[in-house]
This record gives sequence, structure tokens and C-alpha cells, in this order.
Amino acid sequence: MSAPWFKKIGRYVSATLCLGLALGCFVFWLTLARDFSPASLVAAAVMSLLAAQFAGRPFKGPHGERFGRLLLRPDLLVLLVALLLVQSYVAAFVFIARMLSGRYKPGIVRIRTRLESPLGRAMLANMISLVPGTLSLWMEDRNIIVHWFHIKTSHGTHAGDLMKRPLERLLARLLG
Repeated sequence: MSAPWFKKIGRYVSATLCLGLALGCFVFWLTLARDFSPASLVAAAVMSLLAAQFAGRPFKGPHGERFGRLLLRPDLLVLLVALLLVQSYVAAFVFIARMLSGRYKPGIVRIRTRLESPLGRAMLANMISLVPGTLSLWMEDRNIIVHWFHIKTSHGTHAGDLMKRPLERLLARLLG
């Protein structure tokens, strides 16, 4: 008896993503080595396939298809990185100004995320930590406990909107 069609497609997508990862590793190797001798090409191919086999395990898990969408939607990934950079620079200047003036009120806030994927929630928590003045302390289910350098509100919904709304929207589009 053959596997259902969606399992066959899942294996195809997983294999395609693994081969894509191997190809990316191969190109990265060639870019760094700049050696196109046959021995180097064979070594690059073997090492790239091995790296894809071992590092590609997240692609094969229960959320592997969501992780693979990161590679399939580079436009959203670039937009997410750009948004994170802009937020980080703005927050850094505000952080420095508050630090030098002495006008800050640190506190801990619990925010709730709407993201379904555990990978998306982990990425959101890490992105919150990358923005100066915030640090993700703990994550349980859909809640993220955040230390905020200058707490503007202790209300979780409003604090979450201030901290995570644009990042969460893009992650939801990216990871489903």
C-alpha cells in the first residue's frame, strides 16, 4: 500500500530543501575557497552533501515545511531582517539617550504571541532580545517574559503591541 499523497509531497519537499541546502553549501564553499580543481570540487560536493544531511534535520521534523518556507520566501526574510535592523538602530539611540539622561524605569512584562509555530515563537523571542533595551527571559507556550529597560506600560497586550507587532506580522506571513 502506498503512502498518502501528502506524505509523498512532504518527502519531496524535504528532499528538495535538503538538496537546496547542499547546493547553497557548495556555492558557499566555492566562494570561500576559490579553487576549481577537480579535487576541490569533489571535496566540496561531498562535504556539502554531508552538511545538508546533518544540518538539514530541522527540515524533516514536524515543522520542517515551515522552516523550509524561510528559504522559499526570501523577499519576506529580507524584509524581516531590514525591519529588525531599523528597529534596532532606533531603539539603540533611544536606549542611549535614556541611559545618559537617567530617565528610565526597568520592568518585566509578559507578552502573548499569536504565532502557531514553535519555531516562529522562538524566532520572535530572539528578535525581541536583539533589539536594545529588551531581553527575552523566558518563553512558555505562547507567552514570552521580557525585561524592558524603560517600561512604558505594564499591560501585556499594549506592551506586546509596542514590542512585537510588526515582527510578529511578518513572521506569521513567513512561517504560517
